[in-house]
Amino acid sequence: MTVRRWLAAIGALALSTAMAACATLPTSGNINISSLHGSGLSGQIGVQIAPVPPGRAWRPQDIVNGFLAASASPNYNEASAAPDYTVARDYLTTSFSKRWRPGWAATIVDSPKVQLNSLRGANIKASPPSAYVSVTERHLAKLQTAGSYQAGSIVDAPASTKFNFSLVQVSGQWRISGILVNGTRAPRTLLLLTESDFERDYQPRNLYFYAPGKDSTTLVPDPVYIPQQAGNQGIAGLVGALLHPPPGPPRVSWLFGAATTAFPRGTRQLGLPQVGGVTAIVNLGGAAAKASLEQQRRMEAQLQLTLTRSPYPSQSANQIQSVILQLNGRNVSPLPPGAYERFVPGDRQTPLYYQVAGAGTTPPEVVMRASGAQHASVPLPKSLGTQQFGAMAVSMAPIGSAVLAGCVGKAVYLMPQARGGVVVPKQLPAKCTSLSWDVHGNLWITTKTEIFEIPAAGQGLPPARPALVPVIIPKFTHVDFQYLQVAPDGVRAALIVRTGSATEIEAAAISQRHGITYLAQSDRTLRVGSDVAQPVELTWLDPDHLLVLDQPSQGRKQLFEVPLNGGQSTPIAVPPGATSVTANWPKGQAEPRIVVAIAATVNTPAAIEVSVAKPPATDWQTLVTGTTPVFPG
Repeated sequence: MTVRRWLAAIGALALSTAMAACATLPTSGNINISSLHGSGLSGQIGVQIAPVPPGRAWRPQDIVNGFLAASASPNYNEASAAPDYTVARDYLTTSFSKRWRPGWAATIVDSPKVQLNSLRGANIKASPPSAYVSVTERHLAKLQTAGSYQAGSIVDAPASTKFNFSLVQVSGQWRISGILVNGTRAPRTLLLLTESDFERDYQPRNLYFYAPGKDSTTLVPDPVYIPQQAGNQGIAGLVGALLHPPPGPPRVSWLFGAATTAFPRGTRQLGLPQVGGVTAIVNLGGAAAKASLEQQRRMEAQLQLTLTRSPYPSQSANQIQSVILQLNGRNVSPLPPGAYERFVPGDRQTPLYYQVAGAGTTPPEVVMRASGAQHASVPLPKSLGTQQFGAMAVSMAPIGSAVLAGCVGKAVYLMPQARGGVVVPKQLPAKCTSLSWDVHGNLWITTKTEIFEIPAAGQGLPPARPALVPVIIPKFTHVDFQYLQVAPDGVRAALIVRTGSATEIEAAAISQRHGITYLAQSDRTLRVGSDVAQPVELTWLDPDHLLVLDQPSQGRKQLFEVPLNGGQSTPIAVPPGATSVTANWPKGQAEPRIVVAIAATVNTPAAIEVSVAKPPATDWQTLVTGTTPVFPG
């Protein structure tokens, strides 16, 4: 198991075999991770483990194991809802307990190996008994926060790590006197949790930040975690994270440079949020009290979606259904019910496009299917002969002014609907692997080693000589780009990248700086779908989930619903032979439209099937015969 699969794991984990050997020691219990919040399945309610203080005859390694278990089970102060680590501190010396100041930021380890390294007895003159215990971990992740009690996001940290615990005897019992991390003194805030303990104790939520632009009304979700039992302090932690926007230090957010907040610098929380029934009251002061009415509404929208939406299953149900924003104790007039949904982009009711092969010398065509009775055909360039596009995408402009893009080998063709028969070609330095349009009308082109953008070509007649602009990607070097699709919000992109023999699914933020387009400017991405073995194609299902087509080396292809919080993917039954997938989910519609092509190869005409059932249910029906079906985007 790698750390990149820590949220996708299935089964029960215990702290260690050494811990299990001591019958009185606490453990994490048999926690079925697939039933918890990260799994994409229904959560269970009320799994809590009472922390156990150290026993009189415990060995040094028992003390370390007991400390790890107690660290994962703090009590919460009813007045402040802050974590109380009283029992965990019982395992520490007085001096080290004073230094240890954990918050919510956790270091999450996969299955740590705890072993005694050395033991010095009391027979050594002028030297009290001491011991050294190591906790070795090959793979780990970190929950990174901007403040002690703020919502945090997961950062993958795959390097091998060794935690060395030093212990001394206090009144004849072993106590932890210090911790080193890879030979360096551990930070005061170190909170070491096993994978299963983190799964049990934390719940996934979203923060919502605005896409760039002073008057932007597009809110982008940022997956974060807060403790399950934090109560009002958990709400305060979500609000506090909104006050420290992604344009802050790159180490804090993967959305660095790509999103912003409506809360002005200098905004303060005035006390803990108060919850009465299904309503939360958030009182702010400082700079927020001087904001214009429009800015107040934008702040309110961020709060409403952040505190009421629960896109991922969790042990603790979120009872908050509405939020009252107060500025210095005075209520801000709320927007009408349902008005906040317009801030989160969703797919519109859009036509389906697909290719059909020509007969004899007749060239292939692209068919736009708006309904069963409404079709329109676009002939492909004559220079292609009988070839079809290997990849295809349609811009999100209105029908009639949209632009169809297709690629064959190293050539990309732009074909505007506004001028039937017009073809604008563009040569690439390498073979095209995927195409995607963003909401701003920019075409994203993926090749094996680079990603390019053709700006402002998605509506009307494209430039006769379109510019091919390289996208700067600080994180990805020496990788193969296999697929990319931009989200409907235009701020995020989902990628399939290959490094050596490993294929990964990543979500990255799109940002602009000095006229240059960046992908993952902060050098951070979200690693998702690590339980999908060989992803070959993907599409956005909704703002929080992807659909990924998997092609294992053995066995039939499989479709997965992949959550953006790093949780376990959910398999979706798909007809045999699926070669591509596309989907849209119009707002207000109970089920998405999921379309797959069924063919021996991507260019072999065969059935295109559609399912309108809500995942993971399916109800596949043959729609037409063709290849490479796509919705605009």
